[in-house]
Amino acid sequence: MALPKKVEIMEVCPRDGWQNHEYIIPTDVKVKYMKKMIDYGAKRMDVVSFVNPKYVPQMADCFDVVDGIRDYAKENGVFISGLTLNKKGVENAVKAGFTNVQFVMSVSEEHNLRNSHKTIAESRETFRELVKHAEGLNIMLALPCVFGSPFGDKIDLNLVTDIIKEAFDLGVGEIGLADTAGNSNPVHTREVLQALKPVLDPAVTTIHLHDTWGMGLANAYVALEEGYYKLDSSLGAMGGCPFAPGAKGNIGTEDLVNMCEQMGIETGFDLDAVLKTAKEMGEEIHADLVSSMTKICKE
Repeated sequence: MALPKKVEIMEVCPRDGWQNHEYIIPTDVKVKYMKKMIDYGAKRMDVVSFVNPKYVPQMADCFDVVDGIRDYAKENGVFISGLTLNKKGVENAVKAGFTNVQFVMSVSEEHNLRNSHKTIAESRETFRELVKHAEGLNIMLALPCVFGSPFGDKIDLNLVTDIIKEAFDLGVGEIGLADTAGNSNPVHTREVLQALKPVLDPAVTTIHLHDTWGMGLANAYVALEEGYYKLDSSLGAMGGCPFAPGAKGNIGTEDLVNMCEQMGIETGFDLDAVLKTAKEMGEEIHADLVSSMTKICKE
């Protein structure tokens, strides 16, 4: 299968990467490293979650973070977005000045209950109402656990297909498919992507992969083979979901960039600058980075 000539990588370290980090990162430090991420080539960035800080303390300064990065992102033509789980989250995103938000609705019943305290049916109804009244707001529907649940419940791909079709009918412009628990494998990843292909367009689909069992990059390669060229990654392979026990971080930005460039796929990222930023960030925020490239390239 032909691989794409270019990929679009969304840097999700500021949101997904930092959300589980035990050391509360000062706002100015967050903003400093987001600017460095923009400098090394990130043109799409997931910057905050508008969630209850009681459950995700790292996001307590979400409004200040947005204030700190908004102008720099605009000056550099960078697309920034924030994650939401409910109506209040969307309202807060709008209050923060966002025009691009992700609404998260897990396709695992158990994960959705833990993540948003709603059933899938309840989340769908909330989503419908939000989209109907979201004038001037670009909403991406992010679907965790498409490739498997951390709780063992079976994922109904017919339900996933129905949710995606309805979202497009409502006017949603982009869909995100996530392996939240990182428990997929390349064969299964291909099966899921092929099953959903009739209702998806790679141009408006982002693939979000975690690396719990060390198969994140292999799954990313399968996605590339299947024609999907929009991928999420996190600097230093940081990340994990507070409501998916055992889930490790996302695929590392430096690992994804290195793999793509070695295969002749353009990323727009400066790999040396990515590695330098990862090293500096890891030291400053007391993070043990687990990406392969940061382990190999110590200097």
